[in-house]
Amino acid sequence: MRQSVRGRLLGLCVPPVLLSLVDAALTLAGQSADYWDGYYGAVNEMSPTFNHLLAHHPLAFVAGFAGWVVMFVCLILLLPQTLALTASIAIAMAHTAGASTWLLFRFNYGYAYQACCGLFLFTAFALAVGIRKGWRAEALDDAPLGARWPLIVRWGAVVAIFAITTYLFLWPRKA
Repeated sequence: MRQSVRGRLLGLCVPPVLLSLVDAALTLAGQSADYWDGYYGAVNEMSPTFNHLLAHHPLAFVAGFAGWVVMFVCLILLLPQTLALTASIAIAMAHTAGASTWLLFRFNYGYAYQACCGLFLFTAFALAVGIRKGWRAEALDDAPLGARWPLIVRWGAVVAIFAITTYLFLWPRKA
């Protein structure tokens, strides 16, 4: 089955675009008061390219970021299917990791760990929805473990495991 440009755009481009926007917003928000007072040498950014752009001016960063988004969207649209999927996942993961560093090291307000876990969960969900719905990838019938269990037992187990996982990794508490 031939894939449409719209399907690839929605399925493989939207998740990395959303995550790159989160990363870019946190990058700008993470700059110091000195930076925003016009001392652009006080830039705080690990990416050499975006550090260089921020050192010139925040608008240079915004323009460079917009150029980056256009470039990776074009790349995903032009690549063969497997390479396009790989690029989409890699870019989404890279921006999730970038955003996580801001949450952990600049905006560590007590719930940074939970925010990072939530961000990775959002990333996984966005990619899964994009791949399944937008890109129209069909899952094989994988006969999950609980497929033969009564519906109430299967979903009861799912809810219990999800609740325990939420408590372990997303519920705020002291270390």
